[in-house]
Amino acid sequence: MRIEFVIDSSLFGVPEGFAEQYRNLVAEALRKNKGLLRITVEPLPRSRTVKENAYFHVLCGRLASMTGASKEQVKQMAKKRAVELGYPMATDENGWPIEDEDGFEGLPSSECSVEQFALLIEAVKGIAAEHGYYLED
Repeated sequence: MRIEFVIDSSLFGVPEGFAEQYRNLVAEALRKNKGLLRITVEPLPRSRTVKENAYFHVLCGRLASMTGASKEQVKQMAKKRAVELGYPMATDENGWPIEDEDGFEGLPSSECSVEQFALLIEAVKGIAAEHGYYLED
């Protein structure tokens, strides 16, 4: 579930540690639309577990050993493939997606939720299948 609403920026309190970011948003909102902000409230995704984390890295290691690629190369390919499946993109300091000649970079796996790890695992298995490899569970 998620709710969104518009609020006058002068009525909203900001949690400690976000004051500078909030001031910047308010300054932009004042320039653009009389200080109105859109507030989104949603539950946090369930964080990853050791099981999903380990499984993804094991699959990457297996595919790397089968193909001669490094485990890191397989992880990067999987993240790029997972972006196509809805996995979040990595962004630069300005919030822009990071892209190279092979596509958009995916979020570091250390920041993944359980649902996002499922996309990474699906991507690794898809890459393996496309190249004629089978990754046992």
